[in-house]
Amino acid sequence: MSRFNSKQLVLDASLALGSNDRMFNPVGDAAGERNRKCLDAVWDEGHVAVFNRQLRREWRDHASPFAAGWLQKMTQKSRTLVDEGNDFSPLLQQACDCLPSAGEKADLAKDFHLVQSALATGQLILSNEVRFPRHVTRACVAVPELAQLYYGNPAIEGEDCRLWIKAGADKEPGRRIDNWSANHQP
Repeated sequence: MSRFNSKQLVLDASLALGSNDRMFNPVGDAAGERNRKCLDAVWDEGHVAVFNRQLRREWRDHASPFAAGWLQKMTQKSRTLVDEGNDFSPLLQQACDCLPSAGEKADLAKDFHLVQSALATGQLILSNEVRFPRHVTRACVAVPELAQLYYGNPAIEGEDCRLWIKAGADKEPGRRIDNWSANHQP
C-alpha cells in the first residue's frame, strides 16, 4: 500500500500490553501473537498510528518490549500523529448520560480519549477492549457522531483483523462500531 492510501488508526494501549514476547510464534494464534501480527500489519501497510497525550502515556506504561520497539520504529519514520481530539470532548457527557449504570459511564469515560482522537482523524480504532464498543454503541442513539467510528479487535477477530488491516483498513459497513458490536458481542 502506498503512503497516499494509508489510514490513520487509533491504537489502544491494550495492543501494546497484549503483545507480550513470550515465545513468539509468527504462525501461531495466541493473544500476544495476534496483537504483534496486527501491529506488524499496520507497519507493513504504511498506516499511521494516532495518539494523544493520555494514550501515549498508557503505551509508555504498558508496552511490551516488542510494542515499545514497534512504536520507536513508527516514530522514527514519522508514522505517528498526535491529535487530542479536543473538539469532541463535549460529547463525553452526552454519551455517558445515556448509559444506565455508573460502571458503564466510568468505563466509557476511561477510554473516551480513543473516541476523541479517532473522530478527529481517520475514525478507526483498534483495541482489545470488549465492553468499550458496546458502550459506544449504546451511546450512538444520543450522540450520532459516534456512529462514524469503525472498529477492529485482534483478541476477538484474530486473523480477520490482521487481514482487514493488510487490505487497507477500509470503512466497511460491518466494521462500523455499532454493527461490529452487534456481530461480535456475546
